[in-house]
Amino acid sequence: MPRSAQELVSEYKLIYERADQEDRDLTQAERSRVADLVEAARSQKAIEDGMRELGPAAGPGFTDPSRNSSTSGPGDVFVASEKYKAIRAADLRPQQWTTGPVPVSNISLSHKGTLLESGAGGPGGGLVPPGYEPGVVSRLFEPVGDVTAAFGASQTVASQVRYAIEGTATSGAAVVAEAGLKPESSLGYSEVVEPVKKVATFLPVSDEMIEDAPSIQGYLNSRLQLFVRIEQERQLLRGAGTNELVGLFNRSGNQAINTYSRGTDDNTVAILKVLVNTRGSSNLTPDLIVLHPSNWLSTRLLRDGTGGTAGAYLGGGPFGQPYGGPSAGVFQDALWNTSVVLSSVVGAGTALIGNFRDGAHIWYRGGLNVEASNSHQDFFQRDLTAIRAETRLALGLYRPSAFTALTGLT
Repeated sequence: MPRSAQELVSEYKLIYERADQEDRDLTQAERSRVADLVEAARSQKAIEDGMRELGPAAGPGFTDPSRNSSTSGPGDVFVASEKYKAIRAADLRPQQWTTGPVPVSNISLSHKGTLLESGAGGPGGGLVPPGYEPGVVSRLFEPVGDVTAAFGASQTVASQVRYAIEGTATSGAAVVAEAGLKPESSLGYSEVVEPVKKVATFLPVSDEMIEDAPSIQGYLNSRLQLFVRIEQERQLLRGAGTNELVGLFNRSGNQAINTYSRGTDDNTVAILKVLVNTRGSSNLTPDLIVLHPSNWLSTRLLRDGTGGTAGAYLGGGPFGQPYGGPSAGVFQDALWNTSVVLSSVVGAGTALIGNFRDGAHIWYRGGLNVEASNSHQDFFQRDLTAIRAETRLALGLYRPSAFTALTGLT
């Protein structure tokens, strides 16, 4: 029957008391017995305070961490840990137990010369599987939505939209003498029919991918919606007709928008002339300037010509100090008090300036829809799912003179 911790400690003390009474050191046999008692006491989870009472005379292999913390090794740190103390304070009868992981060193294993991480499967040679971060690092696309959001918009339930445009308006209003004939005014109308077009895309995905990574479906849905919005914005500006919308740049006949070339003016002067001329021809104040990023950069970096290249930036310096202003300002994407939106769709060297809110209109046939199905071709047999995103819309141009394409920008 195993001896109790109390019995082990008592014998331990008795050996040292006998040696003290005889005023001598421990014999080799006694030292060997002390080492056995220490080992037995540790295995029986002897009470730590009882061990500390013996001090450094406890013999080889024992170090009290509280008395020699500066030279404590990993074993001493382990003995002094809270997890080990909890085990020692528990019932001392033989039983299965574990302290759980106890950190005893902050030395990185990568510093050990005999531990190699090379091999098949990357670092660790595939021995330790890599941690997997959830989600997907997406490829970034140009932000969309600002141009589309600038248009007036509403819903329709039809497959085409018909509206009338006032082509001519002749006012005959004049001073009339008493009992005289009143002059006639005349109005001329033309009718425009805009077909509703569909912008759509789909992506095949395996059932296993959706089942093994449920979050992937939401990610794919959002990406497909983004692709639809990118194409929608392109068609609103540059659509070629037939199966596409007829974009603002490609309108012809009485639907053609204005055009203007920069000439010798700098970008800011040319844009101001277009803003004023467009307002004069349509009686609508332009509310948006759509610029290519490269043209916005060269425009934003224009400097005061009186100072040459050393002149102040016309739109304010890089540290927030507006030109000629007494205090720091916040940069806004705006020119001549008109909002600027950057889009590569307009093309380098070109800008589209106009009143998007009242001069044009978008009709949506429902909203943007995302749907998944395995009924495409042999997808059912192959365990594939088609995720589809689509939207239907029509573009109406109420007042072509409210828009101007400015070309030749630097």
